[in-house]
Amino acid sequence: MYSLKKPKLGTDPKKGWPFYAMQMTSSFIIKDFFLISNYRKCIRHSSNYYDIQNNLIHLMENKTGEVVPQKDMILANAKELSNWTKKMESEGFHELYLHSFIGIWSSFEAGLENCFSDFIENDRTSAEVILTKFKKTPYSIEEWPWTKSICFELASKLELKAKQLTENTGIDYFLRLKTIFAWFGVQIDIEEIHINNLAEANRVRNIILHRNGEIDSKDASDFPSLSEWEGEVMPFTEKIFKNYYDAIIKTLFAINKGTIEKVKREKLIDGFADGK
Repeated sequence: MYSLKKPKLGTDPKKGWPFYAMQMTSSFIIKDFFLISNYRKCIRHSSNYYDIQNNLIHLMENKTGEVVPQKDMILANAKELSNWTKKMESEGFHELYLHSFIGIWSSFEAGLENCFSDFIENDRTSAEVILTKFKKTPYSIEEWPWTKSICFELASKLELKAKQLTENTGIDYFLRLKTIFAWFGVQIDIEEIHINNLAEANRVRNIILHRNGEIDSKDASDFPSLSEWEGEVMPFTEKIFKNYYDAIIKTLFAINKGTIEKVKREKLIDGFADGK
């Protein structure tokens, strides 16, 4: 349930640029996480919608002595909704967790690129390092600072560069991010369980969007935890959703921690190193 409504942050996007993109991303993701509870409650409360509508129609007809207009259509729609909610609950809200995960991952990817772009735009050292990752580029460090569109163009190409330059990043998504942030002078680390879950989440996202969720033999080989559903669609359970969500959140925390260390070390924000 990706939202386009920006939350209001206390961080100034100019003065607090090293943190702004990741804080915005975290706000989107945490909001989406808690929205699930609201949606789940709404779905459960709709399970008896047919009975409620049927009783209301009977009350109206008894009071007026007339048949309610479009009664059959009203009851048919109510029955369809009630049946759908019961099906959703019987499947463990699979579709709800699935849609939320896609929204959260979209926010995550967008936030990462915005963060890359902010470093390129505001930190000359980062911009210099990024230029070295491209054999050919029409941009010169002498022309820095560049426009936002140029910074975002370069940022959007970094994941592929890291994938090409770093061993096993076709699977290890976190290692790809760790490589990119190291180019910005930001060191990040998370526990191995979250590294594995982040890698799996990235693969599952691609499986969902490009193969309608069907697990193939390579997926099962690369991620043994998916082998149970080889040739089938993996049910997106609450446990799987939380594993992926935790891996994303731990990555955001690591980025924030590494950025704080860089800002203090390089004094990127006046007074920050002194705790002001």
